Amino acid sequence: QQEAITPSMGELAQRYWGSFVVCTVICAALLLYSSKTGKNEQKKNAVEALSRKQFIRFQINYLFVYTLAIASDWLQGAYVYQLYHSYGFEQYEIAKLFVGGFGSSLVVGTFVGGLADKEGRKKMCFLYGLCYIVSCLTKISRHYWVLMVGRILGGVATSLLFSVFESWMVSEHQRRGFDRTWMRDTFAYSTFGDGIVAVLSGLVGNAAVARFGLVAPFMVAIVPSVLACTVIAATWVENYGARDEPVLAAFRRAGALVAQDRRLVALGLAQALYEGAMYVFVFMWTPALHEGGGSGGGGGASEEESVDDYLGVIFAAFMVAVMAGSALFKIGCAAGGDEAVYLAPLYLHAAALVSQGAAAFFLEQKAVVYLAFLAFEVTVGAFYPCYGTIKAEQVPEEVRSAAMSLFRVPLNAFVMALLLRLRGLAPGAVFLLCAAMHAGALACYLYFHATRPEGGAVGG
Repeated sequence: QQEAITPSMGELAQRYWGSFVVCTVICAALLLYSSKTGKNEQKKNAVEALSRKQFIRFQINYLFVYTLAIASDWLQGAYVYQLYHSYGFEQYEIAKLFVGGFGSSLVVGTFVGGLADKEGRKKMCFLYGLCYIVSCLTKISRHYWVLMVGRILGGVATSLLFSVFESWMVSEHQRRGFDRTWMRDTFAYSTFGDGIVAVLSGLVGNAAVARFGLVAPFMVAIVPSVLACTVIAATWVENYGARDEPVLAAFRRAGALVAQDRRLVALGLAQALYEGAMYVFVFMWTPALHEGGGSGGGGGASEEESVDDYLGVIFAAFMVAVMAGSALFKIGCAAGGDEAVYLAPLYLHAAALVSQGAAAFFLEQKAVVYLAFLAFEVTVGAFYPCYGTIKAEQVPEEVRSAAMSLFRVPLNAFVMALLLRLRGLAPGAVFLLCAAMHAGALACYLYFHATRPEGGAVGG
C-alpha cells in the first residue's frame, strides 16, 4: 500500500514544483526580452530623455505607494475566513460577514468614487490606508458586530484601492504632460509587482501566523498601510475631477455619461464579467484541485490527501504566471502600439473562456485542470494593464473615479449573490458558469472594439 502512495506523491511534487520552475524560467525570459525592447524604445526617444527621467521618478513613487497598499490587502486576505472560524462562528455567519464587505464596496464604495472626484483623489488614497488600519484592528475583537464593522470598512477600502489610486495616477500622468504610451509600462509594472508582493506577503503572513497566531498577519498589514499614508501625505499632490457640483450630482452625471455611451457600457460590462469570473475562480481553485480522484492527475485518493502540501507552491506558480502575463502585455505593446492594446482583450477573453471551459469538462483530470488554471492566470496578468490603459483613454477625467467605481457595481452584486448560492453548485457547473461569463465578456468587448472610431483612441 505504501509503495502505491509514494510514486503518486512524487508525481505531485514533479507537477507542482516542476511547473513553478518552468513558469519562473519563462517569466524571466519574457522579462529580459521586454526590458531589451524598452531600451530600444528609449533610444528612439532620446530627445525626450529629461521628460523620461522625470516620468521614471514619478512612476517609482506611484508604484512604491501602490505596492505598499496592495501588500496590506495580500497580507490579510488568506487568513480572514480562518480567523473567523477560529472565533467559533458558523459558516453562514462568516458568509454574512463577507457579504457585508462586498455590500459596502457595492454601496458606500461606489459613492466614495464620486467623492474622490470632488474632494480629491489624494485624500481618498489616504482614506484607504486609514480604513484598512481600522479594519485590521477590529480583528482583535471576537465580537461579531465589531468584525462586521471591520468587513464594511474593508469593503470601502477595496473599492478605493481599485479606483482612486489608478485615477490619481492617470490624472497626474496627464497633468505632467508625459507621453501617454508610457502609462502602459506603469500598468504593466503594477501588475508585475502585484505578483511579487503576493508571494512575499504569503511568506510573511505564514511566518507571522506560525510565530504569533492568526491575528498576527492583520497586525503586520497595518505597517505597509501606515507607510503608504506617510508617503502619500509627504510626496503626492492633490488632483480632482468635477469639483463644482455635489457628490450625488457628480455621480448621476457619471452614470448618465456612461449610460449614454454604449461603448463605455460594453467596456464596463466586459470588465465586470471577467473580474466576476475571476473572483469565482479564487473561491474554487483549491476545491477543484481536490475534487474527485482524477485520471492523468496523480492517482486517486492519494492526490486528494496530499495536494494540501503543495498549495503554497501552486499559489506561487499562479503569481509567476500573472507576472508572465504582464510581461507579455509589455512586449505586445512595444511591438504593436495602440492597435495591440485594443486587440489584446479579444485574445484574453477567448483564452479565459477556453481555460475555464477546459476546467469544467476535464475536472477529473487534475493535470489538465492545473494547466488551464495557469493559462487563466496569464490572462489575468495581461488583463489589468490592458484594461487600465484602455480606461485611461476612454473615461473622461472629470468623472474618472466615479465611473470606475460604477464599473465595479455589477461585479460586487454578482459576488454577493455567488457567496449566498455557491454551496449548492457542483465545481463543474461553477466553471461552466465562469466560461459563460467570459463568453459574455468577449461579446461585450467585441461590440466595444467593433464600434471603435477609426484610428482613434478616445471613444464617444
